[in-house]
Amino acid sequence: MKTMPRLIVVRKICLLCVLALLVACAQEEEPKQEAASTAPPAAQTAVETEPLSAPTSEPQTAPEATSAPEPEPETTAIPFDNLHVPSPEWQDQIIYFLMTDRFFDGDPSNNDQGAEEYDPQDFSKYNGGDLNGILQKLDYIAELGATAVWITPPVSNQWWDPLVEFGGYHGYWAENFTEVDPHLGTLYDYQALSAALHSRDMYLIQDIVTNHTGNFFTYQDDEGTTRYNANDPAANVRFNTESVPISKPSQPPFDRNDVTDAQQREESIYNWTPAISDFNDESQILTYQLSDLDDLNTTNLIVRDALKQAYAYWIETVGVDGFRVDTIRYVEQDFWHDFEYSADEDAPGMTAVAAGTGREDFLTFGEAFLDAQPLDDAGDRAVAAYMGTPDLPGLDAVLHFPLHWTINRVFVEGQPTNYMTYRL
Repeated sequence: MKTMPRLIVVRKICLLCVLALLVACAQEEEPKQEAASTAPPAAQTAVETEPLSAPTSEPQTAPEATSAPEPEPETTAIPFDNLHVPSPEWQDQIIYFLMTDRFFDGDPSNNDQGAEEYDPQDFSKYNGGDLNGILQKLDYIAELGATAVWITPPVSNQWWDPLVEFGGYHGYWAENFTEVDPHLGTLYDYQALSAALHSRDMYLIQDIVTNHTGNFFTYQDDEGTTRYNANDPAANVRFNTESVPISKPSQPPFDRNDVTDAQQREESIYNWTPAISDFNDESQILTYQLSDLDDLNTTNLIVRDALKQAYAYWIETVGVDGFRVDTIRYVEQDFWHDFEYSADEDAPGMTAVAAGTGREDFLTFGEAFLDAQPLDDAGDRAVAAYMGTPDLPGLDAVLHFPLHWTINRVFVEGQPTNYMTYRL
């Protein structure tokens, strides 16, 4: 069991990430591309201030006929001898966060994949940043004082969603969780980045998503009106057939997304639901689509195993040192204990996988975009709940978003400074 001081990590990671972002934004010449300040329409998460309660549903077992397959990576060759290094003392690290596509273009040859998804003058499309660009700027990042680099998801994405007229350059609209998106480079490029960081005594943190894929089916019509029948979810489903580059995920079992097919519907890889309309409804929070992104049925053991296998791949093959986990608020809390500590030989938890590579303190920290009212700790407790309990631990740490909102109230809105004293 990890012995990290988990509550300290919650605060320090948050403050150090904020510091790194502020320093990065102050640079005028390097890198040449700055991360977007506004999340794309279908990637935004809503702010919710009500404390969370643990779900009561038990994990479901899907039909045996579609057990989770092993990931099929492009190659497992490891051309570097320093991909696997011991974990650092995470509370001593300074983490630099960047959005890969908006950071630096190190290899122009991978910019345009021929699908009209690339335009450096259009913020809704790919702009050209890549893994090679990060590699070329590691000295710059190190000179800022950073000791770890946290990158947005590098996995293969939905490049363009015509239903919202926006692109997946940010990495949060996966179509395959086990492949590097070609706009960002190759598996070799990712391994090279990992090795270069480790040679500098620096560390690699990968942003990951377990809640959803891209937007490949919806219950909204052309006017944006939701037409959904819970008793017959196949009735009004609409498939995103013009999605670029493909119209459904390429990775099993996530390619099983056709609710009109009886077998796929029974397999329940997805929750066959529309977009969340009531953020006070816990059932919608856990089972409906966030911003119309296809909601994975994370109570399904096949889905759980497939996600564990996919993310174990990046630890073992690339040498990732930690995960920042997106949208944890929308996934059942018991999922995180399984994701971290599962003893399943076919789909072990991340703690066991990382330990097998010599990482005894592999870091997982999550994003629960929750507010907290002044002089009230309900939001803090709701966020901290994702770290589990001593008997049933979850994630190692969480980003302290209640502190984010308090900083804004005090320093932007001029509210009382004792709000900060209380939150700290």
